[in-house]
Amino acid sequence: MSNPKNQHIIPQCYLKQFVDPNTPTGYEPYVWIFEREAKVGKKKAPKNILAETDFYTFNGDYTIERTLAQIESDYAVIFEKKIKNKIPLSPYEHLVFCAFVAAMLQRTLKQKENIENFMDQVIDHAKQMETVHGVPPKTSLEWEEQKKDAHKLSVMQMIPEITKVLYKMNLAFLCANKRAAFITSDAPAFLFNSQLQFQRFYGPGLGQKHVEVRLPLSPEISVIFSWINNLRGYIELPEDMVHDSNRMVYGYSHEHFIANSPKLKRRWFRRFPLDPVFIWRILKNQYQMKLAQWRRPKYHVRKR
Repeated sequence: MSNPKNQHIIPQCYLKQFVDPNTPTGYEPYVWIFEREAKVGKKKAPKNILAETDFYTFNGDYTIERTLAQIESDYAVIFEKKIKNKIPLSPYEHLVFCAFVAAMLQRTLKQKENIENFMDQVIDHAKQMETVHGVPPKTSLEWEEQKKDAHKLSVMQMIPEITKVLYKMNLAFLCANKRAAFITSDAPAFLFNSQLQFQRFYGPGLGQKHVEVRLPLSPEISVIFSWINNLRGYIELPEDMVHDSNRMVYGYSHEHFIANSPKLKRRWFRRFPLDPVFIWRILKNQYQMKLAQWRRPKYHVRKR
């Protein structure tokens, strides 16, 4: 078996579900990939985007890439035979699907940068401690060495653990009608907790009661894992909720978002949904924050 040096950050079997259905006859099927900030779209074949050389290669070993390829292959069969046709999954298919979503949470460039940014903070702290205590830069250098492969190790270590948690969560497939379609991105799987929207101190975690794991699977179907008991099976979404889902997908994207059409909707790029209840909650939260600041005791420094 040849060594797979060109490694897709987002798998081809996933991206091909988002190809433009109006691709002319005789042309290679393509998706529309847009630069996140410029919102400029280009027609690209799935094999030609979101790939890097040796992105998962670890000390010359290709085990991680081959493991991911096997998960992708198993998922592709399940999607085509079951999910695409809105058929319930068997326990084994459910487990394989959970492994695929776990991989999609961990394998991206965005996740790699998150891990490395965290390690940079640890390294910086270690350097400061070494300077303060006047010791050689041993610990900081060790952390810098670990940083080189931190993401690759995280991919293999975290996928089994995340898979176990996802398997315990409730699984629902959200289905778009013919008037709207889901988009995806270069960081398509993400965690969302509606109870944490109005603060900056805590991020979403899989153990939280209100957390959701979301991932668009095709223009017609998106998946959501949650701890909500009655959220299961295949559920049709109204057009407005599909567009709101796309707003979230764009919001969590890293550098690119992807669609099966060149047509964009302005509402995808709004910071908040067009929901009167949500807007009321925002205003209420801002009022409470200003009130808390006003009530906060004010301390005055006496001049000597």
